[in-house]
Amino acid sequence: MLTGLAVYSTGFLLLFLASGIRSCIPELILSRGRDPSERRQAAFFHLGILWLMNFTGTILAGAGAFLLAGILGPATGVQDWLAFTVFCLATFLLAVLLPSLVAKGTPLRFLSALRFPYIIVSLLFRLPALLFFGSSSDESPETLGWLITPPDVIWLERRREKGDPGEFEKEQELMDSIIDFSDKIVREVMVPRIDMACVEINADLSTVVDRLKRAGHSRIPVYEEKIDNIRGLLYAKDLLALLSEGENGFQLRNILRTPYFVPEYKRIDELMREFQSKRIHMAVVVDEYGGTAGLVTIEDIMEEVFGEILDEYDKEALLVKKLDGGSYLLDARLPIDDLNALLGTDFADDDFESLGGMVYQLMGKIPRPGERTDFSGYSFTVEQVRAQRILYVRVEPLSESQKESD
Repeated sequence: MLTGLAVYSTGFLLLFLASGIRSCIPELILSRGRDPSERRQAAFFHLGILWLMNFTGTILAGAGAFLLAGILGPATGVQDWLAFTVFCLATFLLAVLLPSLVAKGTPLRFLSALRFPYIIVSLLFRLPALLFFGSSSDESPETLGWLITPPDVIWLERRREKGDPGEFEKEQELMDSIIDFSDKIVREVMVPRIDMACVEINADLSTVVDRLKRAGHSRIPVYEEKIDNIRGLLYAKDLLALLSEGENGFQLRNILRTPYFVPEYKRIDELMREFQSKRIHMAVVVDEYGGTAGLVTIEDIMEEVFGEILDEYDKEALLVKKLDGGSYLLDARLPIDDLNALLGTDFADDDFESLGGMVYQLMGKIPRPGERTDFSGYSFTVEQVRAQRILYVRVEPLSESQKESD
Protein backbone atom coordinates (compact mmCIF):
# COMPACT_ATOMS: atom_id res chain seq x y z
CA MET A 1 0.00 0.00 0.00
CA LEU A 2 2.69 2.51 1.05
CA THR A 3 4.88 1.59 -1.91
CA GLY A 4 2.03 2.14 -4.35
CA LEU A 5 1.11 5.44 -2.71
CA ALA A 6 4.73 6.68 -2.83
CA VAL A 7 5.14 5.71 -6.49
CA TYR A 8 1.81 7.27 -7.45
CA SER A 9 2.49 10.49 -5.49
CA THR A 10 5.89 10.93 -7.14
CA GLY A 11 4.41 10.47 -10.59
CA PHE A 12 1.53 12.83 -9.78
CA LEU A 13 3.96 15.56 -8.65
CA LEU A 14 6.11 15.21 -11.77
CA LEU A 15 3.08 15.40 -14.04
CA PHE A 16 1.69 18.42 -12.17
CA LEU A 17 4.95 20.38 -12.42
CA ALA A 18 5.69 19.42 -16.02
CA SER A 19 2.17 20.15 -17.30
CA GLY A 20 1.84 23.50 -15.57
CA ILE A 21 5.27 24.89 -16.35
CA ARG A 22 5.09 23.63 -19.94
CA SER A 23 1.96 25.75 -20.41
CA CYS A 24 3.75 28.89 -19.19
CA ILE A 25 6.68 28.83 -21.58
CA PRO A 26 5.09 30.15 -24.82
CA GLU A 27 3.49 33.10 -23.02
CA LEU A 28 6.75 34.00 -21.30
CA ILE A 29 8.78 33.82 -24.50
CA LEU A 30 6.33 36.17 -26.21
CA SER A 31 6.17 38.59 -23.29
CA ARG A 32 9.94 38.89 -23.16
CA GLY A 33 10.72 39.83 -26.74
CA ARG A 34 14.49 40.08 -26.26
CA ASP A 35 16.94 37.84 -28.14
CA PRO A 36 14.26 35.51 -29.52
CA SER A 37 16.71 32.99 -30.98
CA GLU A 38 18.54 32.55 -27.68
CA ARG A 39 15.23 32.44 -25.81
CA ARG A 40 13.88 29.72 -28.12
CA GLN A 41 17.12 27.80 -27.70
CA ALA A 42 16.90 28.01 -23.92
CA ALA A 43 13.23 27.03 -24.08
CA PHE A 44 14.14 23.91 -26.09
CA PHE A 45 16.49 22.76 -23.34
CA HIS A 46 13.92 23.36 -20.60
CA LEU A 47 11.24 21.65 -22.68
CA GLY A 48 13.55 18.65 -22.81
CA ILE A 49 13.64 18.55 -19.03
CA LEU A 50 9.87 18.91 -18.88
CA TRP A 51 9.38 16.12 -21.44
CA LEU A 52 11.52 13.76 -19.37
CA MET A 53 9.62 14.75 -16.24
CA ASN A 54 6.32 14.12 -18.01
CA PHE A 55 7.47 10.75 -19.36
CA THR A 56 8.76 9.60 -15.97
CA GLY A 57 5.68 10.94 -14.20
CA THR A 58 3.35 9.07 -16.55
CA ILE A 59 5.12 5.77 -15.93
CA LEU A 60 5.27 6.23 -12.15
CA ALA A 61 1.67 7.45 -11.87
CA GLY A 62 0.48 4.56 -14.03
CA ALA A 63 2.45 2.02 -12.01
CA GLY A 64 1.28 3.53 -8.73
CA ALA A 65 -2.33 3.59 -9.88
CA PHE A 66 -2.07 -0.07 -10.90
CA LEU A 67 -0.70 -1.04 -7.48
CA LEU A 68 -3.30 1.00 -5.59
CA ALA A 69 -6.15 -0.29 -7.76
CA GLY A 70 -5.07 -3.84 -7.01
CA ILE A 71 -5.28 -3.11 -3.27
CA LEU A 72 -8.22 -0.70 -3.00
CA GLY A 73 -10.37 -2.42 -5.61
CA PRO A 74 -10.97 -5.64 -3.68
CA ALA A 75 -11.20 -3.73 -0.40
CA THR A 76 -14.07 -1.59 -1.74
CA GLY A 77 -15.70 -4.21 -3.87
CA VAL A 78 -14.77 -2.45 -7.11
CA GLN A 79 -13.21 -4.33 -9.99
CA ASP A 80 -9.49 -3.72 -10.52
CA TRP A 81 -9.85 -2.35 -14.05
CA LEU A 82 -12.52 0.14 -12.97
CA ALA A 83 -10.44 1.35 -10.02
CA PHE A 84 -7.43 1.74 -12.33
CA THR A 85 -9.54 3.73 -14.82
CA VAL A 86 -10.78 6.05 -12.06
CA PHE A 87 -7.20 6.65 -10.89
CA CYS A 88 -6.05 7.43 -14.43
CA LEU A 89 -8.95 9.80 -15.06
CA ALA A 90 -8.40 11.61 -11.75
CA THR A 91 -4.69 11.88 -12.50
CA PHE A 92 -5.36 13.41 -15.91
CA LEU A 93 -7.84 15.94 -14.51
CA LEU A 94 -5.85 16.96 -11.42
CA ALA A 95 -2.23 16.54 -12.52
CA VAL A 96 -2.41 17.45 -16.22
CA LEU A 97 -5.51 19.46 -17.11
CA LEU A 98 -5.90 21.54 -13.92
CA PRO A 99 -2.31 22.89 -13.71
CA SER A 100 -2.36 23.65 -17.45
CA LEU A 101 -5.51 25.75 -17.10
CA VAL A 102 -4.24 27.55 -14.00
CA ALA A 103 -0.85 28.21 -15.59
CA LYS A 104 -2.36 29.65 -18.77
CA GLY A 105 -4.56 31.98 -16.73
CA THR A 106 -1.86 33.32 -14.40
CA PRO A 107 1.47 31.92 -15.62
CA LEU A 108 3.77 34.02 -13.49
CA ARG A 109 1.90 33.50 -10.25
CA PHE A 110 1.91 29.79 -10.99
CA LEU A 111 5.67 29.87 -11.54
CA SER A 112 6.25 31.96 -8.43
CA ALA A 113 4.50 29.34 -6.33
CA LEU A 114 6.19 26.31 -7.90
CA ARG A 115 9.55 27.72 -8.90
CA PHE A 116 11.61 26.10 -6.14
CA PRO A 117 10.01 22.63 -6.32
CA TYR A 118 10.66 22.69 -10.06
CA ILE A 119 14.29 23.76 -9.56
CA ILE A 120 14.92 20.90 -7.14
CA VAL A 121 13.15 18.27 -9.23
CA SER A 122 14.64 19.48 -12.53
CA LEU A 123 18.16 18.99 -11.17
CA LEU A 124 17.51 15.24 -11.26
CA PHE A 125 16.70 15.46 -14.97
CA ARG A 126 19.42 17.91 -15.98
CA LEU A 127 22.03 15.30 -16.92
CA PRO A 128 19.62 13.18 -19.02
CA ALA A 129 18.39 16.37 -20.72
CA LEU A 130 21.98 17.35 -21.54
CA LEU A 131 22.56 13.92 -23.05
CA PHE A 132 19.37 13.90 -25.12
CA PHE A 133 18.92 17.57 -26.01
CA GLY A 134 22.28 19.25 -25.40
CA SER A 135 23.08 22.47 -23.55
CA SER A 136 21.70 25.45 -25.40
CA SER A 137 22.99 28.48 -23.58
CA ASP A 138 24.13 29.81 -20.26
CA GLU A 139 20.53 29.63 -19.06
CA SER A 140 20.06 26.91 -16.49
CA PRO A 141 17.31 25.35 -14.42
CA GLU A 142 19.12 26.61 -11.32
CA THR A 143 18.61 30.25 -12.21
CA LEU A 144 15.56 30.22 -14.47
CA GLY A 145 16.39 33.88 -15.05
CA TRP A 146 14.73 33.93 -18.46
CA LEU A 147 11.72 31.99 -17.23
CA ILE A 148 10.59 34.23 -14.39
CA THR A 149 11.89 37.59 -13.25
CA PRO A 150 10.37 40.48 -11.28
CA PRO A 151 9.86 42.61 -14.43
CA ASP A 152 7.86 39.77 -15.96
CA VAL A 153 5.73 39.35 -12.87
CA ILE A 154 4.80 43.01 -12.74
CA TRP A 155 4.32 43.65 -16.45
CA LEU A 156 2.53 40.49 -17.55
CA GLU A 157 0.15 40.40 -14.61
CA ARG A 158 -0.73 44.07 -15.06
CA ARG A 159 -1.21 43.52 -18.77
CA ARG A 160 -3.63 40.69 -18.05
CA GLU A 161 -5.51 42.57 -15.34
CA LYS A 162 -5.75 45.96 -17.06
CA GLY A 163 -5.62 44.91 -20.69
CA ASP A 164 -3.64 48.02 -21.70
CA PRO A 165 0.16 47.96 -21.35
CA GLY A 166 0.29 51.58 -22.49
CA GLU A 167 -0.69 52.66 -18.99
CA PHE A 168 2.56 51.33 -17.69
CA GLU A 169 5.04 52.84 -20.17
CA LYS A 170 7.33 54.21 -17.48
CA GLU A 171 7.37 50.91 -15.63
CA GLN A 172 8.03 49.10 -18.90
CA GLU A 173 10.96 51.40 -19.70
CA LEU A 174 12.47 50.57 -16.34
CA MET A 175 11.88 46.85 -16.93
CA ASP A 176 13.50 47.06 -20.35
CA SER A 177 16.51 48.76 -18.78
CA ILE A 178 16.80 45.96 -16.24
CA ILE A 179 16.45 43.31 -18.95
CA ASP A 180 19.09 45.06 -21.09
CA PHE A 181 21.44 45.53 -18.14
CA SER A 182 23.29 42.23 -18.50
CA ASP A 183 23.79 42.77 -22.24
CA LYS A 184 25.56 46.12 -21.88
CA ILE A 185 29.32 46.45 -21.98
CA VAL A 186 31.52 49.05 -20.32
CA ARG A 187 32.24 50.82 -23.60
CA GLU A 188 28.55 51.72 -23.92
CA VAL A 189 28.31 53.46 -20.54
CA MET A 190 31.78 54.88 -19.90
CA VAL A 191 32.81 58.52 -19.97
CA PRO A 192 34.92 58.66 -23.16
CA ARG A 193 38.58 59.60 -22.96
CA ILE A 194 38.01 63.05 -24.44
CA ASP A 195 35.55 63.93 -21.63
CA MET A 196 37.69 62.65 -18.76
CA ALA A 197 38.66 65.15 -16.07
CA CYS A 198 42.29 64.35 -15.20
CA VAL A 199 45.33 66.02 -13.69
CA GLU A 200 49.05 65.56 -14.35
CA ILE A 201 51.01 63.90 -11.57
CA ASN A 202 53.59 66.71 -11.34
CA ALA A 203 50.99 69.47 -10.97
CA ASP A 204 51.33 71.80 -7.98
CA LEU A 205 48.74 72.01 -5.21
CA SER A 206 46.88 75.06 -6.56
CA THR A 207 46.54 73.45 -9.99
CA VAL A 208 45.21 70.23 -8.49
CA VAL A 209 42.68 72.07 -6.32
CA ASP A 210 41.53 74.17 -9.28
CA ARG A 211 41.12 71.06 -11.42
CA LEU A 212 39.02 69.34 -8.78
CA LYS A 213 36.82 72.41 -8.43
CA ARG A 214 36.23 72.70 -12.16
CA ALA A 215 35.60 68.98 -12.55
CA GLY A 216 33.08 68.89 -9.71
CA HIS A 217 34.04 65.29 -8.89
CA SER A 218 35.25 63.71 -5.68
CA ARG A 219 37.66 61.43 -7.58
CA ILE A 220 39.73 62.04 -10.70
CA PRO A 221 42.45 60.04 -12.48
CA VAL A 222 46.06 61.20 -12.35
CA TYR A 223 48.35 60.61 -15.34
CA GLU A 224 52.05 61.01 -16.04
CA GLU A 225 53.04 62.75 -19.30
CA LYS A 226 50.09 61.34 -21.27
CA ILE A 227 46.60 60.15 -20.44
CA ASP A 228 47.42 56.60 -21.56
CA ASN A 229 49.71 56.39 -18.53
CA ILE A 230 47.29 56.55 -15.60
CA ARG A 231 49.28 56.42 -12.35
CA GLY A 232 46.49 56.52 -9.81
CA LEU A 233 43.26 58.06 -8.58
CA LEU A 234 43.04 61.24 -6.53
CA TYR A 235 40.34 61.39 -3.85
CA ALA A 236 39.31 64.89 -2.82
CA LYS A 237 39.13 63.85 0.83
CA ASP A 238 42.79 62.78 0.73
CA LEU A 239 43.73 66.19 -0.61
CA LEU A 240 41.80 68.06 2.09
CA ALA A 241 44.15 66.78 4.77
CA LEU A 242 47.09 68.48 3.01
CA LEU A 243 45.54 71.88 2.33
CA SER A 244 46.63 73.29 5.68
CA GLU A 245 50.26 72.47 4.89
CA GLY A 246 50.26 74.49 1.66
CA GLU A 247 52.73 73.90 -1.16
CA ASN A 248 55.54 72.89 1.18
CA GLY A 249 56.72 69.46 0.11
CA PHE A 250 53.51 68.70 -1.79
CA GLN A 251 53.83 65.56 -3.89
CA LEU A 252 50.64 64.41 -5.60
CA ARG A 253 51.99 60.89 -6.11
CA ASN A 254 52.15 60.38 -2.33
CA ILE A 255 48.38 60.46 -1.87
CA LEU A 256 47.23 58.51 -4.93
CA ARG A 257 45.01 55.46 -4.67
CA THR A 258 45.73 52.39 -6.80
CA PRO A 259 43.68 52.55 -10.03
CA TYR A 260 41.45 49.69 -11.11
CA PHE A 261 41.62 48.87 -14.83
CA VAL A 262 38.94 47.07 -16.83
CA PRO A 263 38.64 46.19 -20.55
CA GLU A 264 36.10 48.15 -22.58
CA TYR A 265 34.22 44.99 -23.56
CA LYS A 266 33.56 43.83 -20.00
CA ARG A 267 29.87 43.39 -19.14
CA ILE A 268 28.57 46.01 -16.75
CA ASP A 269 26.74 43.52 -14.55
CA GLU A 270 30.07 41.79 -13.90
CA LEU A 271 31.75 45.12 -13.21
CA MET A 272 28.98 46.08 -10.80
CA ARG A 273 29.65 42.94 -8.78
CA GLU A 274 33.36 43.71 -8.77
CA PHE A 275 32.70 47.25 -7.59
CA GLN A 276 30.66 45.84 -4.73
CA SER A 277 33.11 43.13 -3.73
CA LYS A 278 36.19 45.39 -3.96
CA ARG A 279 34.38 48.41 -2.48
CA ILE A 280 35.48 50.77 -5.22
CA HIS A 281 33.50 53.31 -7.21
CA MET A 282 35.61 54.01 -10.29
CA ALA A 283 37.59 52.12 -12.91
CA VAL A 284 39.82 53.18 -15.78
CA VAL A 285 38.72 51.62 -19.07
CA VAL A 286 41.43 50.38 -21.43
CA ASP A 287 41.10 49.52 -25.11
CA GLU A 288 42.46 46.46 -26.90
CA TYR A 289 45.86 48.14 -27.30
CA GLY A 290 46.22 48.99 -23.62
CA GLY A 291 45.52 52.69 -24.04
CA THR A 292 43.03 54.64 -21.96
CA ALA A 293 39.58 54.48 -23.55
CA GLY A 294 37.60 56.19 -20.82
CA LEU A 295 36.37 56.10 -17.27
CA VAL A 296 33.45 54.28 -15.67
CA THR A 297 31.89 54.82 -12.26
CA ILE A 298 29.24 53.05 -10.26
CA GLU A 299 26.97 56.02 -11.03
CA ASP A 300 27.36 55.44 -14.78
CA ILE A 301 26.19 51.87 -14.33
CA MET A 302 23.23 52.82 -12.14
CA GLU A 303 22.13 55.38 -14.73
CA GLU A 304 21.65 52.57 -17.23
CA VAL A 305 18.72 51.37 -15.12
CA PHE A 306 17.34 54.49 -13.49
CA GLY A 307 18.26 57.16 -16.03
CA GLU A 308 20.36 60.26 -15.55
CA ILE A 309 21.29 60.89 -11.91
CA LEU A 310 22.07 64.54 -11.20
CA ASP A 311 23.46 65.93 -7.97
CA GLU A 312 23.44 69.54 -6.81
CA TYR A 313 26.61 70.29 -8.76
CA ASP A 314 25.55 68.79 -12.08
CA LYS A 315 24.13 70.81 -14.91
CA GLU A 316 21.62 68.79 -16.88
CA ALA A 317 22.96 68.14 -20.36
CA LEU A 318 20.32 68.74 -23.01
CA LEU A 319 20.77 65.89 -25.47
CA VAL A 320 17.55 66.57 -27.38
CA LYS A 321 15.95 69.91 -28.21
CA LYS A 322 12.80 69.85 -30.31
CA LEU A 323 12.59 72.53 -33.01
CA ASP A 324 9.80 73.60 -35.35
CA GLY A 325 8.77 71.47 -38.32
CA GLY A 326 9.61 68.12 -36.76
CA SER A 327 13.34 68.86 -36.59
CA TYR A 328 15.68 68.44 -33.63
CA LEU A 329 18.92 69.90 -32.32
CA LEU A 330 20.78 66.91 -30.94
CA ASP A 331 23.91 66.46 -28.89
CA ALA A 332 26.32 64.39 -30.97
CA ARG A 333 26.83 62.11 -27.97
CA LEU A 334 23.23 60.87 -28.26
CA PRO A 335 23.34 57.04 -28.44
CA ILE A 336 22.09 55.50 -31.68
CA ASP A 337 19.47 53.47 -29.79
CA ASP A 338 18.03 56.71 -28.39
CA LEU A 339 18.14 58.31 -31.85
CA ASN A 340 16.21 55.38 -33.30
CA ALA A 341 13.62 55.65 -30.53
CA LEU A 342 13.27 59.40 -31.15
CA LEU A 343 12.94 59.25 -34.94
CA GLY A 344 11.37 55.82 -35.32
CA THR A 345 14.32 54.73 -37.44
CA ASP A 346 16.44 51.60 -37.44
CA PHE A 347 20.00 52.86 -37.89
CA ALA A 348 22.44 50.02 -37.25
CA ASP A 349 25.01 50.60 -34.53
CA ASP A 350 27.58 48.01 -35.54
CA ASP A 351 30.25 50.55 -36.51
CA PHE A 352 29.35 53.50 -34.27
CA GLU A 353 27.59 54.12 -30.99
CA SER A 354 26.53 57.77 -31.16
CA LEU A 355 25.01 60.30 -33.53
CA GLY A 356 28.41 61.92 -33.95
CA GLY A 357 29.95 58.61 -34.97
CA MET A 358 27.22 58.07 -37.56
CA VAL A 359 27.76 61.55 -39.04
CA TYR A 360 31.50 60.91 -39.25
CA GLN A 361 30.84 57.68 -41.15
CA LEU A 362 28.31 59.28 -43.50
CA MET A 363 30.56 62.22 -44.35
CA GLY A 364 33.83 60.32 -44.36
CA LYS A 365 35.77 63.32 -43.02
CA ILE A 366 36.02 65.80 -40.17
CA PRO A 367 33.08 68.11 -40.95
CA ARG A 368 32.91 71.86 -40.56
CA PRO A 369 29.93 73.71 -39.07
CA GLY A 370 27.12 74.00 -41.63
CA GLU A 371 28.04 70.89 -43.62
CA ARG A 372 25.15 68.56 -44.31
CA THR A 373 24.45 65.02 -45.41
CA ASP A 374 21.17 63.25 -46.19
CA PHE A 375 20.43 59.71 -45.12
CA SER A 376 17.35 57.51 -44.75
CA GLY A 377 14.81 60.32 -45.10
CA TYR A 378 16.58 62.82 -42.84
CA SER A 379 19.14 65.57 -43.27
CA PHE A 380 21.97 65.86 -40.76
CA THR A 381 23.55 69.30 -40.46
CA VAL A 382 26.61 69.83 -38.27
CA GLU A 383 25.90 72.84 -36.06
CA GLN A 384 28.94 73.02 -33.81
CA VAL A 385 32.43 71.52 -33.86
CA ARG A 386 35.24 71.82 -31.32
CA ALA A 387 38.66 70.83 -32.65
CA GLN A 388 37.89 67.51 -34.39
CA ARG A 389 34.83 66.72 -32.32
CA ILE A 390 31.23 67.19 -33.45
CA LEU A 391 29.21 68.77 -30.64
CA TYR A 392 25.70 69.37 -32.05
CA VAL A 393 23.77 68.17 -35.09
CA ARG A 394 20.47 69.43 -36.47
CA VAL A 395 18.26 66.63 -37.78
CA GLU A 396 15.37 67.44 -40.13
CA PRO A 397 12.96 65.18 -42.03
CA LEU A 398 13.31 65.46 -45.81
CA SER A 399 10.32 66.56 -47.86
CA GLU A 400 8.93 64.22 -50.51
CA SER A 401 10.55 66.27 -53.29
CA GLN A 402 13.91 66.11 -51.51
CA LYS A 403 13.59 62.35 -51.10
CA GLU A 404 12.82 61.94 -54.81
CA SER A 405 15.78 64.10 -55.84
CA ASP A 406 18.04 61.92 -53.71
